[in-house]
Amino acid sequence: MTGTQHVYTTSPSEPLSQTIVYGIADAKGIDPMDLDECLYDCIDPEALDELFDSSNGSLVGTFSFSMSGCRVEVERGQKVIVTERQDEQTRVGVTA
Repeated sequence: MTGTQHVYTTSPSEPLSQTIVYGIADAKGIDPMDLDECLYDCIDPEALDELFDSSNGSLVGTFSFSMSGCRVEVERGQKVIVTERQDEQTRVGVTA
């Protein structure tokens, strides 16, 4: 079962990984420092930022993973969708 979806738009002045961390914290109603997991425990933040780096024209596809009880989807590096999950299944997926 899934919960409410929270949608965030990325900013050119902020790394995608930072948008994700702040989005998860916002969806859970807590400070980013109070998250029960670190982003780097789930995925490589630098690789994620590079994967969706707009300067190299790689803004295609969708990337999804689970962190801190939330499902996180990144669409084309421009939109981050955070959904609180009731089930704690951990899964990572990439589509082009």
